Amino acid sequence: MSRAQLAILPVAEGRQAERRIVNLAARLREPGATIVDAEVLNLSTDGFMAESDLDVAPGANVWLKLPGLEPQNSTCAWAEEGKAGFRFAAPLHPATVEMLAEANRKPPVKGHFGVMGQQRR
Repeated sequence: MSRAQLAILPVAEGRQAERRIVNLAARLREPGATIVDAEVLNLSTDGFMAESDLDVAPGANVWLKLPGLEPQNSTCAWAEEGKAGFRFAAPLHPATVEMLAEANRKPPVKGHFGVMGQQRR
């Protein structure tokens, strides 16, 4: 039985890796600066996109801290309106990306969809 792979963005022009749509609580820090809370919105072996209050410019180095992982050194590729894209200094292993995406997956709400043909009593 094959498992459906939801929330995967195809490799686009200029990208080297498939991105997974996630919603991960994280922390970002520029060297020597204060740590800020962030939300990782998509993730690949090569980088990530995050939303935070960190005012970061392209070319800036930051450390990404995700639960269960060592801090990851990253470089800002672009930034606009509270969101930014980053490249990892050392790519993540594909199994690590999959583990993070799976940990983010939430089970369906039980009883949300009724069984067809049954009536409520």
